[in-house]
Amino acid sequence: MKRIFIYLTFLFSGALLSSCEDVIQLDVQDGVEQLVIDAWLTNKAEPQIIKLSLSQPYFDNSEPTAVNDATVILFDADSVAYPFQNINSNGEYALPENFASALIENKQYALYVNYRDEEYAAVSIFKPVPAIDSIAYEFFEFPISGDDSTETSGYFAEFYAKDFEEEGDTYWIRTTKNGELNIDPAQIAISYDGGFSPGGGTNGLTFILPIRQSINDGFYQHGDSLKVELWSTTPDAYFYLLQVRQESANGGIFATPPANIPTNIFNLNSNSDRKALGFFGISQVNEMSTVIDSTKARPSE
Repeated sequence: MKRIFIYLTFLFSGALLSSCEDVIQLDVQDGVEQLVIDAWLTNKAEPQIIKLSLSQPYFDNSEPTAVNDATVILFDADSVAYPFQNINSNGEYALPENFASALIENKQYALYVNYRDEEYAAVSIFKPVPAIDSIAYEFFEFPISGDDSTETSGYFAEFYAKDFEEEGDTYWIRTTKNGELNIDPAQIAISYDGGFSPGGGTNGLTFILPIRQSINDGFYQHGDSLKVELWSTTPDAYFYLLQVRQESANGGIFATPPANIPTNIFNLNSNSDRKALGFFGISQVNEMSTVIDSTKARPSE
């Protein structure tokens, strides 16, 4: 009887697996072409760039079409205007001056974009960010060996910073290893009051351990360079980045249907069907760099 049950189970499983081989033809509509605005400004002493492009069909893997005939202006709360200039005709708009020195903490800034007689706007706040106190690292070695492409030993790093006393502070942690910024959207590291999410009881404390160790993508080795950047964000920026991460990691058998991520950019004409995609954020940035030195590693426990 047990043997019959196992045999029936095998047949049932095989039927399920074979049903997964059916080819499904999807009829995906192209939809309305939309303006995509990539606008994240900081106080870093470097050119501040806003990128404009057009949306494209879901299965179109070509380079997006750049938008070069738009008007892009940033306004502060006192109505001081900072016009951006189109550069190189590649959809990039830049400030012709050192913008970092003009930013004022906790001040509100508004982005205005005019494209094909449609006017778009978004608002963000230049919030403060804590200083990074230090970066520490410790040597680890896995007890089992992997293949030739897998590192089984090296240094695991963490940074230290303390959340502000006020509730609702949100952050974006960005890591550069050996001069290469980690831009994998599925590995976006964000924090709410030094923890994972609102109401976590972490307000005003040192960032929790998983957040501090989010700067690791594999092991560091002796001589590797490491730079950690802590960016201030607004709560809506935190939830935007959270959804970007979730959509980027959305795959496998239990994946949910992909969806556009909500934006803080709106058309001033609420009756228009021309909407915008993307996000406008403005961040204060603190950073710290180090070079992994085996003689300065924290003793292993």
